[in-house]
Formats: sequence, structure tokens, C-alpha cells
Amino acid sequence: MCHKKSLRSKQRGASLIMAVFMIVIFSLFAAVLVRMIGSSSENISYEVIGTRAYAAADTGNQWALQQLFQLNTSTSSCVDVTTPPDISAVNGLIGCRVANLQCDSFVESGVTYFTLTSTGVCDSGDVSTSRTLQVDARTL
Repeated sequence: MCHKKSLRSKQRGASLIMAVFMIVIFSLFAAVLVRMIGSSSENISYEVIGTRAYAAADTGNQWALQQLFQLNTSTSSCVDVTTPPDISAVNGLIGCRVANLQCDSFVESGVTYFTLTSTGVCDSGDVSTSRTLQVDARTL
């Protein structure tokens, strides 16, 4: 009996040390998890704004193609593509703009080839994202 009593007195406080150790470990896991979730949310925000910038650049190229190849006209020229479209009121593209729209052309064997380059920029708070798209087209 004396032997059991001395063993218990030696183990006194071991549970407290284990409990403190477990609390510290779980707190570290929780801190790491919170940081990972915050980083993931930020990355998703950048992806969404980047996708909107891509759509703005695509809109600029589509608008330029519409200006180049209008219905019932037989001639196309980069002069027709002068200013980028205003997309500030388009749902889903609010805060975005077509920052740059460029048209280059050359003629080979009677066929005119065009290279359209459009840059879409979207701003959201402190974040600004841009995407540049290039489209090649030709007359028939």
C-alpha cells in the first residue's frame, strides 16, 4: 500500500502539464488554420478580379472586331478602332475599364491581317489587376 501511495504522489501534476501542452498545441493548430483560411480567401479575391479583368480585355477585343468588320462594308482599317469602349456601367464589370486598345495591320497578297491587343484593368479597393489579350483577324 505504501508503494502505491508514493507512485501517486510522483504522478501528481502530470495531468496538468499534459493539459497545458495540449492547449498550446491546439492553439498553434488553430492559428495556422486561421492563417491558411485568410490566405485562401485573398487568393480567391485575386482570381475573381483577374477573371473580371480578362472579361474586360475580351470585351475590348470584341468591340474592336465589331468596329473593323461592320456589316455591309467591304473595307476594314485600324482607323475604325480609335478609342476603347466605355464599360463602366456594364454589370459584372463595374470598377473595370479597357485601359489600352491597339490595332496593327499589314497586307499580304491582297489580304489584310489585323492584330488587336486589348488590356482590361479592374480595381477593387487596394487591389488592381490587369489582363492583356491579343486577337488575330483577317479580311476574306
